Amino acid sequence: MREREYTKRYVEQACRTALRDSKIAVLIGARQTGKSTLAWKIFEHVQEGRKLYLNMDDPFLRDRLVQTEGLLVRMIEEKAGRPMSALEEFHLVIDEAQKAPALFEIVKDLYDSNPERLRVLFTGSSALAIHDPVAETLAGRARIIQVPPFTLSEGFAHQRGEDPTRDGLAGMLSRLLCGRFTTADFNALGERARWHAADRRKWVEEHLRFPLFPEPSTSRQPEVWLRDYMSTYQEKDIQSLASVGNLTIFRSCIRQVAARTGSPIKWETMAQEVGTTSVTLRKYVGLMEQTFTLVRLGTFALNPVKRVIRAPKLYPVDPGLLWGLRGFEDLRLLKVSGMLGAFAELLAIVEIAKWCSFEPTSPEMRFWSKTAVSEVDLVVSSRGFHIPFEIKLGRKLDRSWLRGLDAFDKDHRDLQLEIPYRIILHMGEPDQLDDRTYLLPLWMLA
Repeated sequence: MREREYTKRYVEQACRTALRDSKIAVLIGARQTGKSTLAWKIFEHVQEGRKLYLNMDDPFLRDRLVQTEGLLVRMIEEKAGRPMSALEEFHLVIDEAQKAPALFEIVKDLYDSNPERLRVLFTGSSALAIHDPVAETLAGRARIIQVPPFTLSEGFAHQRGEDPTRDGLAGMLSRLLCGRFTTADFNALGERARWHAADRRKWVEEHLRFPLFPEPSTSRQPEVWLRDYMSTYQEKDIQSLASVGNLTIFRSCIRQVAARTGSPIKWETMAQEVGTTSVTLRKYVGLMEQTFTLVRLGTFALNPVKRVIRAPKLYPVDPGLLWGLRGFEDLRLLKVSGMLGAFAELLAIVEIAKWCSFEPTSPEMRFWSKTAVSEVDLVVSSRGFHIPFEIKLGRKLDRSWLRGLDAFDKDHRDLQLEIPYRIILHMGEPDQLDDRTYLLPLWMLA
């Protein structure tokens, strides 16, 4: 493969660990998040005779692999120049694996015969065609690893040509999301962000609306890339994965989801505006989730029944997608219309979702709402702890920001819910209001 620009990703270590543990690593995520580049990097220093890269974008190759018995083994032996039985270790990459789900059974049989000598890495951009084969065919053999768009720190490091994984941010945010964040961590986070603070702030303010996908993240004109991306996603990717009866309605569904970013979804009302049924609307939203273009937040409730029946919130997986779906609105227009606050909420939600995906405990993300004034934008639950987050666009503390957090505390006090601290994500300066309330600027995460 050709040499390519690469910024180290936080998921790289998880992938290497899976392969070291003799697991089949399955990299999943939206299109263009860097899965193929990561796969290339993982095996970059492996000798050519000990690795094979297969791209299932090639329809002739995937048909031959599935229909010709023993072809995969022969390709490996030809590349290695020796029979499988004589190989010490061989590395196999199957890119765009969702396009050849029948190949999973072939790889399973091959892996079962050579578990100590074969290292396998799949990449795929659709849970629709990846999760079921992995669950049914590769149960106990595979480790699924999600590759999201750049985190703020990865994007910031990418534009500077630096390694984002070297400054301890991962450890601090892991403790934040798992209930073990301390004042010492808060101070260390502030000390880290002090270097290039102005540049970090500028980067985050730009990416309230600009994309964090690797390719356009450093572009000053990302509109063309976004337009092509959305067109390809709607007209090619979705159609190749599932039967979308009416592409016009699907496009309308995407636009309606964008218009309601951060608001509870009322399925019947939204379906009427789209011009379809609530069943079709739910199907299309499900497709967007399964292709990693949406983040869904359910409601926080100790009663599981209430979690199911209450309306969820939906967020595009990247601020750039929301910006493109809204017609690439000028920054001044977004400020006047009041929509910039929705972009800040989106950026914060998807940023935390990325970090949650890195955690082996898979923290749950939900929102809490009791009344119009008693609500919390995000509650992260992990290891028995529940951490409420309030998200604000402002730079200076307004005491009203605490209203939802105080209501959440009061509502769950008698239930002895473990709430170790509360976080306000905003655009200003860091501060600790008391022993369990932190003002954490979004730019400190870059």
